[in-house]
Amino acid sequence: MAENLPQMIGKYRIMGLVAKGGMGAVYKAVHPTLRRMVILKKLTIKGNATIRERFKREAQILLDMQSPYIVHLFDYFVEGNSHYIVEEFVDGLSLAQVIEKQVSLGTELSLLVFLDACYALKFAHARGIVHRDIKPGNILISRRAEVKLADFGIAASDDIEEIAVTKSERIVTKVAGDVTQTGVTLGTPAYMSPEQIMDSRSVDNRADIYSMGVMLYEMLTGSKPFPSTISAENLEKIKKGKYINPRKIDPSIPVVICRMIHKMLKANPEKRYKSIDSVIKIVKKYLRDYDTHAIRISLAQIILSKNQFVIPEFEKKSRLGVKIASYALSAVALFCLGMYAWNAGIFHASILSPWYKPVTLNLVTPVAGVQNNIYGMDIPVKAYFFDESDPDLPEVPGSQRDFKQSEGLISRTKSGKTVSQSSNKNIKYLSIKPVYLKDGAYRVKILIGSYVMWSSFQVNGESVNMNFDNLQRVVRAVTVQTRAFDAKSGEILTNKTKFTVLYNGAFVPFEKVPQKELTSGKVMKIHADCPDYKTKEFSMIIDWYQDTLFVNAGLEK
Repeated sequence: MAENLPQMIGKYRIMGLVAKGGMGAVYKAVHPTLRRMVILKKLTIKGNATIRERFKREAQILLDMQSPYIVHLFDYFVEGNSHYIVEEFVDGLSLAQVIEKQVSLGTELSLLVFLDACYALKFAHARGIVHRDIKPGNILISRRAEVKLADFGIAASDDIEEIAVTKSERIVTKVAGDVTQTGVTLGTPAYMSPEQIMDSRSVDNRADIYSMGVMLYEMLTGSKPFPSTISAENLEKIKKGKYINPRKIDPSIPVVICRMIHKMLKANPEKRYKSIDSVIKIVKKYLRDYDTHAIRISLAQIILSKNQFVIPEFEKKSRLGVKIASYALSAVALFCLGMYAWNAGIFHASILSPWYKPVTLNLVTPVAGVQNNIYGMDIPVKAYFFDESDPDLPEVPGSQRDFKQSEGLISRTKSGKTVSQSSNKNIKYLSIKPVYLKDGAYRVKILIGSYVMWSSFQVNGESVNMNFDNLQRVVRAVTVQTRAFDAKSGEILTNKTKFTVLYNGAFVPFEKVPQKELTSGKVMKIHADCPDYKTKEFSMIIDWYQDTLFVNAGLEK
């Protein structure tokens, strides 16, 4: 056989023959540019377009499956009468070979391999691909314990036309007895779901979930849940879901895993998990109590060992660390809750109320925008508290406050009750969240736009409520600066343009309007008129805190 081994196939240097059959061969080769070992699959079929299309379709599917859990495709080409697929070389064993050597893998090792296979299926299912031939022979494990899913030759895809296959090494065309198949069956019988046995073209991702359940059962127990041959009697067992509970074979298998397998092997696909995500969640929850790195090292040792490897007993992680982390999180949560309660004044208003008294500020300002116009803009208003008992006048820690709009001017009666004065639509009422202070002399600074207000006060065993209405009738003289230009060319037209303002029902030059009338808190309408250009009108609100208006008129001819 070695004498007939070709030196080159296409651009690939052949290093050895892996397998050979009537339809082709599998070679180990070297990729010319990547300089790494690859698997080269050769298919030689004359007159059977169906098998050829299946081979080509595997290449099409693998081309889009770039996942660390799926065998990578490097190339697909045709040479002479043969078709070739070039795939990643996984230097190791198939799961079937591992089971043959080890018989069973134990719970933790089985679930680690199973989880990686689940990730591969999740990736495929997300792209509309149903594998349809999940079995240990198609799970490859490298010498570094990397788990990869292979052989998408009979996968079903949403965007690849279904191929009617009538004959191959995986086809079952007739069921013994009086059970007759109505469709085409593809797959490996021992791992196939009941609906796949009847017609594999109509299955969805739940068929893969069923096959995964069979494979996990075999990894855990060393045997399959159902007979490998398809007969009327065996098909009835599969449909009824009758199999030996894994715990009867190995009592150490966790109940939660047995329940998961039971749901995966439901004969009715509607009663199975709808998505592999649900299975992944259960397995991850179980494995989180174990050191998966240590488990993967044992998996690598199994692959490297020529003889049966003695699987160690994997111990659960120490719960001490988990408890410490839990206590730490609780402590952080309590600290954050305490800080919130302190900053919110909850402690001061209750436990510390004999020593700390609330200080509130109320501020009246003109409404931003005349008559609540929607173009009105609010400006931030802040308060800062300082301790007058210290010559350096330090700021009281945590006392900075933002004013928020309130229903009205808040005041307190002698009995301690709070009341609000009725609101005026032309002014706005602002207040702060109380600041809790001990008895002493203090000073507060209020910043609102360009205004600064200082006020001294004392706390003498009672709450303090301070009202500020200095700004409610503030009026500022407004200066108007104008500029005009050609909107298209940018030519400056200021000297040619006449700017007028609406005053007493007519547009007049600015110099004819008394200065006392050009004030904030009003609506100002301005016209820009230039010969040979259209009149441009501006209408705007001058808010109570604004004192300069810039008008830039872009004029059109």
